[in-house]
Amino acid sequence: MRNSITIAKCPRCFSNVILAVWLAAVVTPGPASGQQPPSGPNDSGDSLIAAISNLSAALPPGQWSRVESSVDAGLRWLASQQDEDGRFPSDEIAQPAVTSLAVMAFLSRGHVPDQGPYGEHLSRAIDFVLNTQRRRGYFSLLPVVPPTQHLTPSQTVTYNHSIAGLMLGEVYGMSSGERSLRIEDAIGRALIYHREVQSRRKKVEADYGGWRYGYPESPDASSDMSVTGWALMFLRSARNAEFNVPKLYFDEGLDFVERCYEPSPPDDNKGLFRYRPADSGDAGKPQITLANTASATLTLILGGRQHHEGVDASIRWFRARPYPKPWQNNYYYLATYYSSQAMAQAGGDTWNQIFPQIAANLLEEQTAEGSWPSGSANEKRFGSAYSTSLAVLALTPAYQLLPIYQR
Repeated sequence: MRNSITIAKCPRCFSNVILAVWLAAVVTPGPASGQQPPSGPNDSGDSLIAAISNLSAALPPGQWSRVESSVDAGLRWLASQQDEDGRFPSDEIAQPAVTSLAVMAFLSRGHVPDQGPYGEHLSRAIDFVLNTQRRRGYFSLLPVVPPTQHLTPSQTVTYNHSIAGLMLGEVYGMSSGERSLRIEDAIGRALIYHREVQSRRKKVEADYGGWRYGYPESPDASSDMSVTGWALMFLRSARNAEFNVPKLYFDEGLDFVERCYEPSPPDDNKGLFRYRPADSGDAGKPQITLANTASATLTLILGGRQHHEGVDASIRWFRARPYPKPWQNNYYYLATYYSSQAMAQAGGDTWNQIFPQIAANLLEEQTAEGSWPSGSANEKRFGSAYSTSLAVLALTPAYQLLPIYQR
């Protein structure tokens, strides 16, 4: 892949801070307490996605004040946990992903590197992430060697790589001087590795276009929805930052996401998108989950595939049932981050119905010190910096400060 990079930065990254101040001061009251919005289409006519949406209308001013206080307390706690080398603590197999999520949590509230109360925290965290890039271009604190086993560096590398790349794409326009040049070089190298993983020969045709683990490589590689969602977010962030990312890469990845749609799931309470396509050989183990459904919905909307049948079906699925409580769903924080961002993209009545439930659940779970407790099952291993970062990101879509998620 030819790595052609345009140096021009995105001016929105600087002007968005003004939007945060405005949004905090001018909030349109949402629906009355306990009132459910109508279930019909939104104002876009033939779609459940609102063409124009005032995300601040989901809550009345008093409740927004609670959300803002909750977010600010979470960020204070995060800042207090940062290690000297810039990382935010987690299991080493989840680095630099967890540190990158923490950086994005600060960005989502309008904080930027080298400025304000958390400027130094952000700069040190960005430098830590940059220092984890390996010779092949991927980001991983630990060396990646075969074989692939669950929760080892060879299994988590593409998560770490994609989330780190996503974060660096978001901060590129906020950086200057030597750090800006380092980010530019790092993203360029990372995109080359990223395409190499995507274009590996897959064992089955249905996996073509997606991403998965560090190993196996060609010709026995595979893909899954969990990794591919993050991988496409990295591509989108890099393209927003004016890096040369061909449309073909998006199209191939989005085609894979569409193949993960399951219109007739055996248990529709779990969701509508599979971990891998039905034709991948995992037909008997669909692994249809809330996280995969929310990730696929968000990815398709951001990728311009909002008219795919799975998007409207997913939005209707969300609106047909109460949003789950933390103890009702594995990978709750990950799923809730994706759900909040996806419903913000849908906007209108959908956002007004789902976000208050998400906010109420998260505010109830927050500890007195400002953190969110570690999740259950596999999420628990990643610690409270992980859960707190994702909780903050799930509470802040209305600020529209992360360029990748702007409507």
